[in-house]
Amino acid sequence: MATFEGFPPEALGLLGALPMGNRDWYRASKKEIDAALLNPAKALVDALGERLRSEVSPTFEAQPKVNGSISPLNEDLRFAPNKPPYRDYLMLNFWDGSPKKLAPTLRVRISPESIGFGGGMVFDKQPLDRFRAAVADDRTGPALTKALAPLESLEGYELAGEALKRVPVPYDSDHPRAALLRHKMLQARWPEPVPPEFNDERFVDWCMERFVRFKPLHKWLSERVMGAVHA
Repeated sequence: MATFEGFPPEALGLLGALPMGNRDWYRASKKEIDAALLNPAKALVDALGERLRSEVSPTFEAQPKVNGSISPLNEDLRFAPNKPPYRDYLMLNFWDGSPKKLAPTLRVRISPESIGFGGGMVFDKQPLDRFRAAVADDRTGPALTKALAPLESLEGYELAGEALKRVPVPYDSDHPRAALLRHKMLQARWPEPVPPEFNDERFVDWCMERFVRFKPLHKWLSERVMGAVHA
C-alpha cells in the first residue's frame, strides 16, 4: 500500500461537486475521484490503523477499501430517494470488535468545510442492557462521565444517541447519570476546520492527536459493554 502523502489540492472541491453529479458523470470522473479521494483515503486508513493499534487499542480493524473502512461515496437511494446520488463527504471508520456495526468505533468525516471526529458505539439489546447497568453502577458509571468530560469543552461537541424521554425501568428517574441512561446509542463527536496538514503527510499526526482523546471512552465501552480486557 502506498504511503500517505496528503490529499491533493483538488480533493475538497471534488467532494463538493459530487452531489451535483449523476451516474454518467461519476463514471467519466472515476479516475479523478480515485486519484484525489479514494487512493489517498486508502493510504490514510493504513496509516491511521497502524497508529490506532499502537496508541489506542491493539485490536482495531482498519480495512483500506470501500465498504471496509471507507464508506461508499454513493447514497443508497432505496432509503433516501430525495437525497443527491453522491455524498459530499468521505467517511473513514475504524472498529474494535465484532460485529463491525455494533463494535466500538472511531471515525473521521472529511467534508469540504470541516474534518469531523466521532467515537462511540451502537447498541443492540444485550449490549444496551450492559451499557445501562454499567452507567447506573456507582463503581463504573463515574468513569464514563470522567471519560467524556475532556471532550465536552471542545467547540461544536455533541453527544448523540439520547433517544428516550424517560429513564428506562428499573432505574430511578432522578439518577445522577439519567441523561446517559436515556441513550440507545452513544457517539461523542465534534467538527474542526480543515487544517493545512490535510494536504501532506502531517495529516496522520493531526488526526491521531484527536483520536487519542477518545481513548478513555473507547476503553470504557470496550471493557464495560464488550467485555474486552485492555492494558
